[in-house]
Amino acid sequence: MVRGVSKELKREIYKVLEEAVNAKLGSIVMVSLDQDRSGYAAAHYLADIGAFERGNPGRFRLTAQGREYWDMLNAPRWYWFRRNWFPASVAAGTILFSAAAAAANIVNLVV
Repeated sequence: MVRGVSKELKREIYKVLEEAVNAKLGSIVMVSLDQDRSGYAAAHYLADIGAFERGNPGRFRLTAQGREYWDMLNAPRWYWFRRNWFPASVAAGTILFSAAAAAANIVNLVV
């Protein structure tokens, strides 16, 4: 997450986002300022980064970018690989080819 966000707010962001992702499709997240200030702050933070879409006051809808953000928080390596699969496969192929060439050179020197 972004630097400068407190640990309590990080926890609340994760909790609010988890509730929204696990809710029924198309459901609206209701956040009331009277109930929980941290939940309200988390919902507005998520709306600011585009994970939630603001509706009527206190109502938020999860966006596609919010689901993507949820994937990034839960599985950052898999998220990175899905977005960079081609460069990662080229790098892996290059490493394997270099290792095979080095092994062939060593065998050539020994024989």
